[in-house]
Amino acid sequence: MASVSHPSELTLSERVRTLVEEVLASTPHYIVDLEVKGAVGSQSITIFVDSDTNVGVDDLASISRDVGFLIDTEDLFPSRYQLTVSTPGVDRPLKLHRQYLKNIGRTLHVHFEKAEGGNTEVKGELLSVSEDVLLVNSPKGEVTIPFSAIKWAKVKLPW
Repeated sequence: MASVSHPSELTLSERVRTLVEEVLASTPHYIVDLEVKGAVGSQSITIFVDSDTNVGVDDLASISRDVGFLIDTEDLFPSRYQLTVSTPGVDRPLKLHRQYLKNIGRTLHVHFEKAEGGNTEVKGELLSVSEDVLLVNSPKGEVTIPFSAIKWAKVKLPW
């Protein structure tokens, strides 16, 4: 029988994530990552959001305002905290399947585990994404990479 978590049993990060998901539920945006760091009195919360379309500065400000209000209402932090809401940016690895879909046609740098063991990497244009694999056109030809083998993948800028 599965156990049910009660709010008091959730970690602080899980509680913040729940509030962020509540705010994002009525928007086209989704949470990519969330970090809660620091000691009481100087904690920082960094939330990375994305969308299947674009995320503007006004979107980020609205999300920050709404999440901050809920955090304060829930009294999750007994003292000061810093809240940052941002898009992941190209320096952060892709984490979610839908981020790969958004980047079809772009150049990726993918570090992955080979089927025969060991790690390797490939750089090339992301041609397609299915439920289980992605197809990258590298200078050496097309490479099919299972999602389960990916260690990290980043979008490479053209410059």
